[in-house]
Amino acid sequence: MTSYMTKKRNSKVKNVKRAALIKFKLNSRGLKLSDIASDLQITRTAVYRSINDLSTIRRVDEWLCENLGLEVVNG
Repeated sequence: MTSYMTKKRNSKVKNVKRAALIKFKLNSRGLKLSDIASDLQITRTAVYRSINDLSTIRRVDEWLCENLGLEVVNG
């Protein structure tokens, strides 16, 4: 049971670090989640959920690759 909890905790830490990196890169370029949402014609909430690994939206991953130079982040 401990190993399951450790894996779950490590996964959450990894997700938080990844989300922080994405937000840092966006902020350094003067971009917001609403900018991604507008480009992709989806809601800001959908972008937030994808970046924070609460859902997987391939278009958001592709946008991040093309515009921020990041690898596919979900999955």
